[in-house]
Amino acid sequence: MNVKHVLKIQWEHILRYIYIKNWGRISDKTRVYLFESRDGASFTDSPRYIFNELMARTDQTQSVFIWIYSRHSDLNNLKTTLPLIDDRVMFVMRDTIEYARALAKSNYLINNSTFPFWFIKHKNQKYINTWHGTPLKLMGFDLPDPRLNKNVLRNFLMADAIISPNQHMTNVLNYSYKLSNVYKGVISEIGLPRLDFTAGFETILSKQFNRSGLQFDKNKKTILYSPTYRGSDPDKSKDDIDKLVKDFEEMVDKLQNEYNLLLKVHPFIYRQVQENISKVHLVPDYVDINDLLNITDVLITDYSSVFFDFIHTDNPILFYVWDESDYESERGLYFESTELPGRIVTNIDCLITTIKDNKTEVIESSLMNSMIVHDDGFASRRAVDLMSSLSNSYVENVSSQKKVLIVIGRKKLSWNEEEKIKKISEVADVTILADDSIEVQDELKGYRILFVFGQPVKTNFEQLTGSLKGENREYQRILGMVDWDKIIVLDNQFASRLAFKKLGINFSSEF
Repeated sequence: MNVKHVLKIQWEHILRYIYIKNWGRISDKTRVYLFESRDGASFTDSPRYIFNELMARTDQTQSVFIWIYSRHSDLNNLKTTLPLIDDRVMFVMRDTIEYARALAKSNYLINNSTFPFWFIKHKNQKYINTWHGTPLKLMGFDLPDPRLNKNVLRNFLMADAIISPNQHMTNVLNYSYKLSNVYKGVISEIGLPRLDFTAGFETILSKQFNRSGLQFDKNKKTILYSPTYRGSDPDKSKDDIDKLVKDFEEMVDKLQNEYNLLLKVHPFIYRQVQENISKVHLVPDYVDINDLLNITDVLITDYSSVFFDFIHTDNPILFYVWDESDYESERGLYFESTELPGRIVTNIDCLITTIKDNKTEVIESSLMNSMIVHDDGFASRRAVDLMSSLSNSYVENVSSQKKVLIVIGRKKLSWNEEEKIKKISEVADVTILADDSIEVQDELKGYRILFVFGQPVKTNFEQLTGSLKGENREYQRILGMVDWDKIIVLDNQFASRLAFKKLGINFSSEF
């Protein structure tokens, strides 16, 4: 274990302590809104548009707005995205003591991704998750390794509301993430706030282009190349950076006389690409891609969900899928290529020829048009109205079906135990609780799986004394977002961490 890792663990311990000491100290006088986008890497996406809507409302003049930013980001660059900043707005660096306090004490939490493993939504907070795209790629439990989405699922289950742009996303939430039957919040299909119009976006972009050295000729048409992130895990990236760079350089060489060529890459690979692409073409990571789409004449993408946001412009989309068969077999897609609203090309020469020969016509797709039925320019207004109407009494998505939690911990199940679980699942909704370290058996991958991961959110005193307050908080972090009808424990040693007996929670050691 290296020094950097040790220091990280120690710092997280401090953050958890500060978080615990401030948890639930929520003001009943001043409304405090906390906004986080992409772990603080930008002030973009739907949180930005909800912020803009709130800032414009006359009933929010006494509110406080906190934007979270990453220590890896330049705050002055991030601020350029916001049309209005006044003395109501504060900026807090992520993973600091101030961040832990703000996350514990804010009235409203707005995030397009996830909060850390030590986050526990207090009953007096309202958490709105806007997520960051309509998925084309498989998500949630549709992926082979359910661990990849362990904190996403935990955040979704804690959220009071999840904003969905369309029926497809609602289905992904309900069935790919398996929220159906257990999620007590509201999946609100109101459209994407980020597709609302932002007044002054041209001025914002102009300042950002000048600031970064990006070249833009208003007399030329603009091509935006925005490929997806090809890995399933940012720590195990399989992206072929060399291929991306080589292809884009070819585009620039053959098309720059007629077009502005802009490259906007996924945040996970931005730093790697930045080392290889000229700043005159690479769009800075902090720029909101929805502003860019407003000035784009032709969008080139692959499996990125960005094309859903571009459909309403009625401008052409080209799908450059040089690894189509490999990607579809490795990651998987929700739609067939024939359903996509654009021409598909599989090599760079064909892509450039298609553009040069003006074969970039708009291809209509009724399926794709159904993805933007709610995008009428007022989604941000509906999102803010939704936030103000949330109560503590909703059970929007919960069915009357019995909800059974089976605690397997680190245990490898026998064939007999697997069969018993299968039998229970025929009459009840089954969730598996496992330790993060185990290799999930294939027979269990059809069930909803929650993982116990991260350090307990307890003080040292609570750890030593087995404090009921600490035990209850830890239960809330891992399991408290669902009302279980029955809990079956198959690994008693592991289950002791959850203190069921001390908390007065009934459980059985038998099926």
